[in-house]
Amino acid sequence: MQGPIIFSSIIVIGLLAMVLLRRDSVDQLARLTKQSRRMAEKMRDNADPESIFVDQKTDYLSTLLARAGLEAQYDKMRMQWLYAAIGAGALGALGFILNGLPEMSPIGFFLGVPMGAAGFVFYIGEIAKKRQAKMTEQLPQILETMVSALRAGSPVMEVFKVISDTGPDPIKSEFKRGLISLQLGKPFRDVMKEMSLRIKAPDFKLLTQAIFISQDVGGNLADVVATIAEAIRERFKLRDFLNALTSQGKATATFIGCLPYLITVGTYFLTPSYMTPFLNHPIARIVMVGLVMWELLGFYILRRMVTFEV
Repeated sequence: MQGPIIFSSIIVIGLLAMVLLRRDSVDQLARLTKQSRRMAEKMRDNADPESIFVDQKTDYLSTLLARAGLEAQYDKMRMQWLYAAIGAGALGALGFILNGLPEMSPIGFFLGVPMGAAGFVFYIGEIAKKRQAKMTEQLPQILETMVSALRAGSPVMEVFKVISDTGPDPIKSEFKRGLISLQLGKPFRDVMKEMSLRIKAPDFKLLTQAIFISQDVGGNLADVVATIAEAIRERFKLRDFLNALTSQGKATATFIGCLPYLITVGTYFLTPSYMTPFLNHPIARIVMVGLVMWELLGFYILRRMVTFEV
């Protein structure tokens, strides 16, 4: 009889201990939950108010469209990007079907999709490149206007207003957008950072850093801007001088790069019977593709050898 009694006693004591321990754990967990809730409410009360400004998108397509001045058409351009990719894939598949190889049409589609997408990005990139080059050319004039306004004692917002009213396009639109942000109460540093993302020019980035340093350590901002403007003008002079020196090399590289294609096309039209057997052979076609790619690589290397970034 002692065995069952002892066994039952051990079970009862264990259950009571478990209940007591669980009660303590539940109480501790409840206290920790209340404490964490109070801390969260306190942090929420002390947190900064939510910003009313919309953050600028930083994905690749948004940044590219912002530099091209097409940021307002983001949704439209994204759909056109999709249409270009699908259209190029459909053309690739159609090309194989018209050549009597319908079984290769899926390969043509999957090869055409990235080519169409890359082509659309290249097109937008060229628009952005031309716009950025134009704004870089306009930057010295803008800096002169900024220096005159600063030396006249105008505040930064008034400087932006003068540039947005009298500056040339397209850089005028960027300063007008910055002026609107300043008028709405956006911090000046955030406005300049966003402008440096849209104006992809080393000179404007240098101007932004100079303004920030001048605000932090003090100094005459007009003199700093005037020095930057003078440095930009000297750089433009050096760039034009180097372009004049390398113009003959660029013309030679272009002529050498186009010469094999001109000879091949001329030979085909003058003596088609000489080129037709070569073009109809499957191995010759593969060799021709390899030669074209190799020639393009050589042309690219020649162009890079006579191109200098100043």
